[in-house]
Amino acid sequence: MAADDDRAAWARLGAELDRWPSGHATVWWRDDDAGAASPAFDQLLRMAAAHGTPLVLAVVPVWLDEVTARAIGAAPFELAVLQHGYAHRNHEPPAPDGTRGKPAELGAARAPDVALSELAAGWIRLAELLPGRLRSGLVPPWNRIAPAVRVALPGRGYRVLSTFGPRGTPRATPGLRELNTHIDPIRWRDGKRFGGTAWTLDQITVHLAARREGRVDPAEPTGLLTHHRDLTAPAWTALNEILAGLRAHRAVAFPLLDVLVDFGGPMP
Repeated sequence: MAADDDRAAWARLGAELDRWPSGHATVWWRDDDAGAASPAFDQLLRMAAAHGTPLVLAVVPVWLDEVTARAIGAAPFELAVLQHGYAHRNHEPPAPDGTRGKPAELGAARAPDVALSELAAGWIRLAELLPGRLRSGLVPPWNRIAPAVRVALPGRGYRVLSTFGPRGTPRATPGLRELNTHIDPIRWRDGKRFGGTAWTLDQITVHLAARREGRVDPAEPTGLLTHHRDLTAPAWTALNEILAGLRAHRAVAFPLLDVLVDFGGPMP
């Protein structure tokens, strides 16, 4: 049954891609929670290299070790780094029923200046260990950020904010470009399990169709979001197949991050 579902999902994606002109179905790939050396991280780099696919790493400054930094610096393919908060630590209070609620490191529970001070310290560490790879962009842990922190980012030198879900406009915050992801193979609220190949493919098809029909910003590339630390063996297999299938279609292009975004020079 799963195989039949996968074939049907591939057919739906193929039919959607066939409606796009060559090279216009733009896709980008962001992987979150990078920083610590692990077999999963090594597998991520091998897969990106094997497919010749540009990869954007969201790196947690506190987690970054020198082994990982050297691997990032030596990657033989297009790889860019965005800052993934500071320590990926939740600071939000529990929900009224005592559960964790919606976690956030850059949420409203703390004064904006405290969060921004941590970000500045994290930036210094990334800049020291990842010269040439780091770009002036922020990926908030858990894809959540308080409005007061968001509006302060351009004044701190950040040019790009990347979260999850279709953006409203590219510059909802003056001076800050938004470039989001839309496809996640993990069902986080269902035991953090792999949702399956068909489920992942259908997310791609739905977002591409929404772009083509103008129901979301057609200029925002379809963003694939992975978390290498949480991918199971079936998820890795599916990701390998999905990347291969996308790369093989004439309509699909994987532009470099620097092509998608004008970073306007280094951070001050």
